[in-house]
Amino acid sequence: MESCDVLIIGAGPVGTVLALELALHRVSFRIIDKFPARSDKSRSLGVHPRTLELLNRQGEAHALISRGKVLDGGAIFINQKLVGDLKIDDLGTTDTEFPRPFGISQTEVESFLDERLAKYGFEVERPINAISITQDDNGVTTIVDLPDGSQASVRSKYVVGCDGAHSLVRHSAKNLTFEGAPYPMEFMLCDARIRDSSLPKDRVSLFMDNGTAGTLAVFPFSGGLVRFVGSGKMMAQIQGDPTLEDFQAFIRVKLPAPAGTLYDPMWITRYRIHSRCVNNYRDRRLFVAGDAAHIHSPAGAQGMNTGIQDSINLGWKLALALHNKTTDPDALLDSYNVERHPIGLRLLSGTDRLFKFMTGSGTFFTFLRNAFLVWVLPWLFASRSRRNYLFRHASGFGINYRGSPLVGTAEGFKGPIRGGDRLPAGHKLKKVGRGYNEEGAEVASVQRLCAGAGHHLLLFAGTPKYSATTADALAQAPDQVSAAMRSDVATHVLYVDAPLLNFDAEECDLYTDLRGEIHAQFGFSEPGYVLVRPDGYVAHIGPLSKLAGLLEFLK
Repeated sequence: MESCDVLIIGAGPVGTVLALELALHRVSFRIIDKFPARSDKSRSLGVHPRTLELLNRQGEAHALISRGKVLDGGAIFINQKLVGDLKIDDLGTTDTEFPRPFGISQTEVESFLDERLAKYGFEVERPINAISITQDDNGVTTIVDLPDGSQASVRSKYVVGCDGAHSLVRHSAKNLTFEGAPYPMEFMLCDARIRDSSLPKDRVSLFMDNGTAGTLAVFPFSGGLVRFVGSGKMMAQIQGDPTLEDFQAFIRVKLPAPAGTLYDPMWITRYRIHSRCVNNYRDRRLFVAGDAAHIHSPAGAQGMNTGIQDSINLGWKLALALHNKTTDPDALLDSYNVERHPIGLRLLSGTDRLFKFMTGSGTFFTFLRNAFLVWVLPWLFASRSRRNYLFRHASGFGINYRGSPLVGTAEGFKGPIRGGDRLPAGHKLKKVGRGYNEEGAEVASVQRLCAGAGHHLLLFAGTPKYSATTADALAQAPDQVSAAMRSDVATHVLYVDAPLLNFDAEECDLYTDLRGEIHAQFGFSEPGYVLVRPDGYVAHIGPLSKLAGLLEFLK
C-alpha cells in the first residue's frame, strides 16, 4: 500500500467525515475499514442541527434531511399518560438553516457520506484490517492484512483511530487510558414497523411507570420504521435473544391504548452500554475520535454527533500542520485535546445523570422520577424560553471553545459573540457590485460565506456614516491578517448600506447587511472584524480599532 500523510482507521460516520475534511483541505490520506461492507444495522439514530451546519460547510447537507424524518420534539408518558410535551416546532428558531433535529438511520448517514467522498475521488478501502501500529519521531508504521491474505506496511505521518470502543489505535498508544465501567443493566432493541398505534409520529417518546416494569424509548425513522429500546425488570426476565413477541408484550404494558401491532422487524438484539472516556485525545502522532475516545449512554442521542464534531475539529488542524502553515504544529495539534476532551467529559457526565435518573431502580429513584415528571416537567416544558434553553444545548448550538489558546476576544469588547463561539448563521445578506449600483443575489447566511477550507475574515463597516479613514482601514486589513497568518484569508466586507467610497481592496467581496441586523447580532455599531476558523467557530473578534491585537494574537 502507498504511504500517505494521514491514515484513518475505521470508516463509520466519524472516520468518513474526517476523510471529507482532509479531502477538502487537500491532505494526502487513506481510509481503511476491516469490514467488507457497511452494516445494514443502524446504531445511531439522529443528527442534530449543529452537526448539520458543520456538514453544510461542504455543501448539500439539505440533501441528507430528505433521507430522514424531521422531529417536532419529545413526549414523556408515565403509566400511559402524557406528562411532558417538549415542543420545538414553535420556538421561533431563526438563526440557522436547520432549526430542528431529525431522525435518520446511521446506514443512511453513511451512504450520504460515501457519496460525498466519491465526489472528491476517494473511497473507503475494504476489507483491510490494521493489526499493529508503531510510532516513532518521524512517523507511524501500520501493518495491515489485505483482502488477498497478504500483509502490507503503510507509512504515514499521523494515524487517527475512528475504530470504535475496542480501538487498536488507542491500545497502541502508550500514554492513553480508557477509564470507566459498564452500566449494570442490559438493553433490548427492536427496529420494526407498527400499525394501529397511538404513538406520536413526529417526535421521540419515552414511556415510564411508577413501578419497576421498566422504561421504553421510541424513535421514529422515515419510511414508517420505528426503533424501540427497552430496559428494566420486565425486559430483564427475557431469557436468550428477545423476539418480536417480547416487544409486543412490552408495548402493551407501556403504551396507551391502542398500543398497536409490530410487524416487519429489521433488527432485534440485546446489548450493554459502557461509560468511558480517554484521558487524552492525542498521543504524539496518534489521535482518537468518536467511540475510540468516548462511549456513553445513548440518552440525548449525542454519540455520533459528538464524534463527527471531533473529526471536524481535528481535520483542519492536521491540514495546517501538514501544509506548514503554523509556526508550532505541536501546539496546534494539542489544541484538539484541549478543545474536545472537556466536551467529551461533559457529555459523559450529563448522559450518565440523565440515564441513571431514567433507569435507576429502587424506591428513591422511583419517587424522584414521579415527583419530577409529574410536577416539574410540565412546568419546565410549558415555557417557550425554557424549552429554547433545553433545545440550544441538545442541538449542539451551545458548544463553544472559549478559553482555548486558539481563540481570543479583543480587550474591552463586550459584544454577545466571543472568541470560541459558534459563528451565527447571520441571514439577510445581499452581494453588491463595485459601483454599489449592481443588484446582487441574496446570500443564504454568513455561515454560507464562510464555508469550505481556510479561514475567513469578516469586516464590518459599522452603522454610523462611513469615513475615508474607515474605508482605508477596511482595505488594509486583509493583507495585514494574511501576512500574520502566513496564508491567504478569504475576506468579506459587510456594509449596512452602500456608500460611495473609494474602496479598492479587489480581493474582497462586498455585501449589504440589510437593516444592519448582522451588525447588531455580532455587537458592532462601530467598524469591527471577525476571524472565522475553518470549522465554523470564531477565532477572534473585536472592533477594527483593535486589529493590532488580532495581529499580535496570530503571531
